[in-house]
Amino acid sequence: MIKRSLLAVAIATLSIQSVQAAPFLPMDARGLAMGSTGVASAQRAHAPAYNPSLLSQASEDDDFALLFPQIGVNLADEGELIDEAELISDEIFPAFENAIEGSGLSSGLDANLDTLTTRISQLETAIGTGDAAQIATANTNLKSALGDVDDDLVVTQSSISDLTKSLDNISGSPLSARLGVGGALAIPSKKFAAAISFSGTANVSARVNFTDSDLGLLNSYVPAAQGYIDAADDVSTGIDDATADNTITPTEALNLQSAVDNLQTYEYTSPNGTSIFSNGALTDDASDANLTSTAEVVAVAIVDLGVSLSREFDFSGEKVAIGLTPKLQKITTYHYADEVDGFDEVDEDDLEDSKEDYSKVNLDIGASYRFGSEGNWVAGLVGKNLLGGEFDYADVLVTPKDSNGNPDPLQPAYTIDGGSVKLNPQFRAGLSYQSSWVNVAVDLDLTENDPIAFENPTQYAAIGAEFDLFSTLQLRAGYRTNMSASNSDMVSVGFGLSPFGVHLDIAAMANPSDPEKEAGVALETGFYF
Repeated sequence: MIKRSLLAVAIATLSIQSVQAAPFLPMDARGLAMGSTGVASAQRAHAPAYNPSLLSQASEDDDFALLFPQIGVNLADEGELIDEAELISDEIFPAFENAIEGSGLSSGLDANLDTLTTRISQLETAIGTGDAAQIATANTNLKSALGDVDDDLVVTQSSISDLTKSLDNISGSPLSARLGVGGALAIPSKKFAAAISFSGTANVSARVNFTDSDLGLLNSYVPAAQGYIDAADDVSTGIDDATADNTITPTEALNLQSAVDNLQTYEYTSPNGTSIFSNGALTDDASDANLTSTAEVVAVAIVDLGVSLSREFDFSGEKVAIGLTPKLQKITTYHYADEVDGFDEVDEDDLEDSKEDYSKVNLDIGASYRFGSEGNWVAGLVGKNLLGGEFDYADVLVTPKDSNGNPDPLQPAYTIDGGSVKLNPQFRAGLSYQSSWVNVAVDLDLTENDPIAFENPTQYAAIGAEFDLFSTLQLRAGYRTNMSASNSDMVSVGFGLSPFGVHLDIAAMANPSDPEKEAGVALETGFYF
């Protein structure tokens, strides 16, 4: 039957048709712990990632800051694909295999169908003798085999129903991951501030697509076997009628022989064209079915190298900081595809062959305004990737494979079209209250950001707080919700240690209703002077 390993491999495969803008989600530990806020609350070396104008909102005592390294990872399983796939791999598919191939408790549908075929051949031989007693005995053995297969069909139907239901559940369910690394060197100032920053993000979006033809194939086994059983049962009933008086006429024997001949030529073909029964027996193609579902892999990596410049300006007595970050971007796309059947692992050479590299100049611009009687309030606004950009990923050639994972010479290769990555502008506003011991921040995406691929679009609203104890220990917590999707709330916590200007920050976040739905962690070290 269909290999169990294929389903295990399929849960880790990625499929994509068009890639859009990534979410506004810097992977720094401080901001992540505070609900992913920062447009009005980021400090010094964190400013380039959120709002470059904040470089000019630092206090007069602040000197340069070095942040390196930043490491963060986020995994979102919106449709709980991983849990469902593990259930398929560990329980549902083994039950399906046992129903077809047998286990310690039963022979299985495949073996009992072979026994039924043998009993039909024995019946044909008995009919040829014309002996009513031999025919009746052979018919009794046939009925016993029919009963065994009937029992198998109940178990097989249940296991197939569970399997197709689970396949429907995971088909199209998005699985996304985001890995980020970065660092920055910042020199804050009211008059002229500057920073050099770099960041790298790898964005992955995943789903498994099982075709209707594959689901139709799975749903064909029981109807095919049931049709065979019904035909055999009709022959058995005819024998009972013919031998009721313990005799059989030549005409009756001829009619029974014709019925058995028809049974031995029984045919059944699934909707996808796979022959399930041929010449009254389960075919090799049915025993080792060829799945037509494909798995695609698309990865998008974006590396930014930016120089942030900021200055505070006086507008009619109101001081507003304006900052900009021109940056050089390198965007790399990968595209890989293979059929699920015969798929063992990603061919690194094929993946490398699909790589497309692009270079792009882009621009972030931000503004911030400090207000209040003591200047504790800060309002911020930022636009990122204002020059946009669109980048293609290559077509990919899919080579069908046989059950051993080797190219199938009987199946022609075909192409899955590539697509494009759009790096769209993003806009976010923020408000924060800052004092010597507390920092409270609120951020709001002003536009909806399209997903990388199949996951939900994002438009985040976030709130976070930081409590600074003796300028040595920082405790942080936050909350973030996606206004474009339901049940996508995130809570976050973290802490920082900053003795003598050396900073170590750790953060974690998770969906409060189901941590397996989405979770992330981040770690960074830095030096503030």
